[in-house]
Amino acid sequence: MIVTTQLVWRFYYFMAEDIESLQKLTDIFHGHGLLLDTSNTFESDRQTEGTMYNLDYPQGKLKILAVKPTHGNEHWQTALKELRTWEEEDPLAAMDIVEVLTIIAGTEQREEAAKTVAAAQTGGDIYTLQKGRLSCLKRDRSKHQTIYLFSRDNNETDDLSFLSRRLPLLHGGVLRLQALDFLLHDRLLSIGREKEEIQRGLIKVLHTKLVMNQATLMAAEELENEIQTLAAAYGKLVEDQNMLVDGQKNFDAAMLALQRQINVEAFWQEPAAVFAQLTEPYQQRRDEMNRLRDELNEVQEDYRAAMNVVQSKIEVMNSRTNIATQEQIKGLLEVNTEMQKQGLVYQYAAGLIEFIVLAYYSHTLWSHLQHAAYTVIPSWIQFITVMLFSGNVVWATHLIAEYNQGEHHVRTKLRIALFLFLLLFVFIVVGSILAAGHSTGH
Repeated sequence: MIVTTQLVWRFYYFMAEDIESLQKLTDIFHGHGLLLDTSNTFESDRQTEGTMYNLDYPQGKLKILAVKPTHGNEHWQTALKELRTWEEEDPLAAMDIVEVLTIIAGTEQREEAAKTVAAAQTGGDIYTLQKGRLSCLKRDRSKHQTIYLFSRDNNETDDLSFLSRRLPLLHGGVLRLQALDFLLHDRLLSIGREKEEIQRGLIKVLHTKLVMNQATLMAAEELENEIQTLAAAYGKLVEDQNMLVDGQKNFDAAMLALQRQINVEAFWQEPAAVFAQLTEPYQQRRDEMNRLRDELNEVQEDYRAAMNVVQSKIEVMNSRTNIATQEQIKGLLEVNTEMQKQGLVYQYAAGLIEFIVLAYYSHTLWSHLQHAAYTVIPSWIQFITVMLFSGNVVWATHLIAEYNQGEHHVRTKLRIALFLFLLLFVFIVVGSILAAGHSTGH
């Protein structure tokens, strides 16, 4: 393909950390007669000397070595062949090249330039400019090479800054988008495989352990283990979701930065169309991210539902266990109530026996100690006195037992009982003495 050209530029893109390889390539080109221009000015586009200059991508991740070869005015293929020969002198430095962009500026008519693009059998991407047309002769992402042909109707030179600086910087935005696309491709594959694995795990839990009949025999502890498994898988889904959201943010930021670069460039005739053409290969990745994000949301909902199901089963099992426990407690309470009833019966019986025995021995002891008084005191007074004394003693002993067990609220009753005990005791002693004296006097 023969194209009458005036200028050829070749741009080598390096990562910022590969600045040493960039310097090695610069030294090679310098050894072959290319001069490094640090003045940031442009001479006439008809100059024949080979020059080099450096460009920095605004985001700081890329370093660009721009080369204008010596033979660019004669034939662009000769110039590029010469540059490729020089590049191969240091294979290690060449391996660090991220992308090679070639821009050819021709003087053909627009129609002829269009035919040139068709003859090159490329995708035919043509970008209309205010003062010419930019055609993509080659775009090979696997070989990291891109070639643009700029055609114009006249020999105006006011487009040099666009071709030699602004266009390669804009291409840096495309490379940033391309790098993110490669990164997201691998990330989406990894997230997709993990999502499918998590889905299979969910199906296994739901079918084999929650749906089949033997699931009714599962212990609560085993169900709790299943909840932990589901929660761990849910955590992975959330992590994948966050990674995907982060990737989307970076991708959209790169898209927006590229769109701004295109919109501020006055050379484009239709900036929106240029943006659509440049980003068309990457729109599919955005669609994949959105689709995978929706799928992750669905799986998360399924996992939340599964955890709710397992939790409900645990609650049902716990409710059944609680009911059984309550029935057992109810039975124990009934037994305890019966025992308390029997205890009260025995307590009353023991109290009655204690009262009878105490009354008997009190009456007997009184009759033996004060026989003379006993014969004088009427029997009905003896009966009432013995009954009162015995009953008071039984009451006092019970109150003393309760007080010793910590029931201090019976303190008042205990004082009354002891007071009555002393009063009755004094009454019996004094009455016996008086009755005995009266019987002696007769």
